Amino acid sequence: MMPESFNVPPDQRRIYYRVALKMLALLGVAMLAYVMLSGVLGDPDDDGGQSGGRSVDISDLAPGEVKAMTWEGRPIWIVGRTPEMLEADAAFSDQLYDADSRLSRQPRDYRNSHRSASPEVLVVVALGTDLACELTWVPPEVASEEGWGGGFVDRCRGSRYDLSGRVYRDQHARRNLEVPNYRLLPDDRLILGQTP
Repeated sequence: MMPESFNVPPDQRRIYYRVALKMLALLGVAMLAYVMLSGVLGDPDDDGGQSGGRSVDISDLAPGEVKAMTWEGRPIWIVGRTPEMLEADAAFSDQLYDADSRLSRQPRDYRNSHRSASPEVLVVVALGTDLACELTWVPPEVASEEGWGGGFVDRCRGSRYDLSGRVYRDQHARRNLEVPNYRLLPDDRLILGQTP
């Protein structure tokens, strides 16, 4: 003998299935409407980099400081470089895998020794180039004790990058850190997502 709850007449069971199906369809329509409306009525400042980029104020970026943010789902670091940092880069350039940044992902205008619009400001995607692991910032003062000029270290496999995001030889990574499209403005702002 079957329990009472299984003894539902077939017509009643069809009604339950129809109601459940209609509720699922209504839920699907509601979710679709939510997605469409959030795209139309979403935050106008968060354009995902599609319509002109994201403005970043760097007037408070001190030399030697790193400003971290997320843009298009990726971590971005903006580094205020000192003349000493640039000298450290030059001193260790013979130890780099791609010192001229020929194999790098970066705007064409930034294929220079400092890989940026201005020697004092570096903008990089803060992910290692072999396994896309997060990076650790190593200031030159700390790195000099270890015999290198400072920069970035991949947290997964320890690949080292200099203060311009260029990878050292004999590392797991073979590409320099990515430099996103950005444009430096004269009023101490930069626009991520715009070409120079």
